[in-house]
Amino acid sequence: MGESAEQARQAVAATRERMGATLDRLEQRVRADLAWRSQLRRKGPGLAATGLIVLATGAALWARHRARPAPAEPQSAAEWFAAMPPEWQAELQALVAEAAGRLPTEAGGDRRGGHGSAARRPLWQRLALVAARQAAPLALSALTRRGAGTSPAAD
Repeated sequence: MGESAEQARQAVAATRERMGATLDRLEQRVRADLAWRSQLRRKGPGLAATGLIVLATGAALWARHRARPAPAEPQSAAEWFAAMPPEWQAELQALVAEAAGRLPTEAGGDRRGGHGSAARRPLWQRLALVAARQAAPLALSALTRRGAGTSPAAD
């Protein structure tokens, strides 16, 4: 019986020594993983390559941006309209005139003798329709006047 107790003590002592050694190795490994210098030594080449790729990509994009010509000034509506072929201008004028004819009148009726009264619409919608009906012919005539002054062939 004494031998078995002594053997148990020896087994416990051996287990403690093994556990101590394992804990020491684990502590060293954790310290090595958390030390930034060792991380840099291990991962330095990969970080340097990644940095080089990012830097080269940024330089290439910057050079590409600098090599592009400056964007042209945006066209005004009159220039856009004047640059259209005459057939397109006529078609656009016809479409705008047709759309202006379908808008409701101030009295609340529809010019086409249409469907329902404007009183059922919200006030903001009625006001927007009146403004659009009045602005469409004015905008079209201004575009036509500007377009007649400059021809696309003169450019």
